Amino acid sequence: PVCAHMVWSCVLLPSSSIPPQISEAFQKKLQNKIKDLLQQMEEGLKTADPHDFSTYTGWTGIALLYLQLHRVTCEASHLQRALDYVKRTLRILNGRKVTFLCGDAGPLAVAAVVHHRLKNQTESQECLTKLLQLQRGVVSADSEMPDELLYGRAGYLYALLYVNKEIGPDTVDETTIARVVTAILESGKNMAKEEKKAEKCPLLYEWHKKQYVGAAHGLAGIYYMLMQPSAKVNQEVLSELVRPSVDYVRHKKFRSGNYPSSLSNETDRLVHWCHGAPGVVHMLIMAHKVFKDEKYLKDAVECGEVIWQRGLLRKGYGICHGTAGNAYSFLTLYQLTQEKKYLYRACKFAEWCLDYGTHGCRIPDRPYSLFEGMAGAIHYLSDLTQPESSCFPAFEL
Repeated sequence: PVCAHMVWSCVLLPSSSIPPQISEAFQKKLQNKIKDLLQQMEEGLKTADPHDFSTYTGWTGIALLYLQLHRVTCEASHLQRALDYVKRTLRILNGRKVTFLCGDAGPLAVAAVVHHRLKNQTESQECLTKLLQLQRGVVSADSEMPDELLYGRAGYLYALLYVNKEIGPDTVDETTIARVVTAILESGKNMAKEEKKAEKCPLLYEWHKKQYVGAAHGLAGIYYMLMQPSAKVNQEVLSELVRPSVDYVRHKKFRSGNYPSSLSNETDRLVHWCHGAPGVVHMLIMAHKVFKDEKYLKDAVECGEVIWQRGLLRKGYGICHGTAGNAYSFLTLYQLTQEKKYLYRACKFAEWCLDYGTHGCRIPDRPYSLFEGMAGAIHYLSDLTQPESSCFPAFEL
């Protein structure tokens, strides 16, 4: 679709409304589809892996979706469903990983929030205590832990920041957060020295021997977490270590405006939240907010164009490597710029999700999950009903 000839009216109210608003007819479509997909999801989950407690593909992701639906609709039944799912997860934690998306921190953090919403303070506190006990493995210098979001330190940091956002700013004390931040910084400085890149990229990270760029396993996701205001990284560290590293990633941009999946990869192929512009755009927007420099916004806008041109994916509708995850970039750009174009694009990508299952997309391994499947699309559609406060789950704060 060419922007110059947009027909806003099918999804947005006429241009006089400020901020732009989604039409009532389209809102109704979204709400009906959410109900319909929710039923399909519940039916499908009856055969899901009973032992997958993760936020990424398991029960915690479903609990997080119901928390989101409760936030948007205030229906008590959604909070009750969230509780059902977190209870299930807490019985099967295995202590193997510590992150929000793939480890024990996710179920514990989400359970703490659900119990807090239900005024079960004792249960909430128990979950928080267990969450904080996980930090030992995260901050110890000799641990083999990576730093990225899915399996590493940034994923544990997110869990702490999430709890502080949802329960209250001092739920996790500043000292604990500072310890985790320091561990991430030290690890990045060490690798930059080892790779002799400290001048160009003061904070360097790898996962499985590869220096990934994107949000899930790579630099963009780690820098994004370090720039979160609630991580309270001091200004000097941000200017001297984080900013030059962000610029290093900026200079890896392809001519198309997209980004490579890893520093060694020259192929301009993937346009996913996990690899490519839809993940990097969040880092750029955060850099723009923190450093107040227009060049980051300019690059973010360019990411938006790449996603608009190439972001409807045959890989599916999900959040990690699907259309819903890509569509979140438009909502984030919209929140920053208040430009109608981004809300329109977010709605057009939602229309693709409204025709769920009709495009011959690949069916994911966990078809009903938050990050790979239907729950992620529902999460996105529900966020679109309140675009001003939308939030990419397990990533944005």
